[in-house]
Amino acid sequence: MHLSPEARAAFWTMVSIFIVFKVATTAMIIMAMPETAGTTIWLFFAFHWPFILGGLILAATPIAFWFRLVRVRARRARLQAAEWRTD
Repeated sequence: MHLSPEARAAFWTMVSIFIVFKVATTAMIIMAMPETAGTTIWLFFAFHWPFILGGLILAATPIAFWFRLVRVRARRARLQAAEWRTD
């Protein structure tokens, strides 16, 4: 299934709104009752661990690609510098 750019933008906008709402609600609960901060954070992670884990898994591939790209570019720069060095 291929989504148009407008549909993709709408999807990510809704996902972002849900995430901001959940985090803001948790922050407001902690501000209103600071003595329950530990329990509130624990419950947040207990109810949202599948989404957090899924987000980390989905983010792992682009992050790994970026690190590899940085390493390859650094190696390329070293090779080019060595090519022009005349010691």
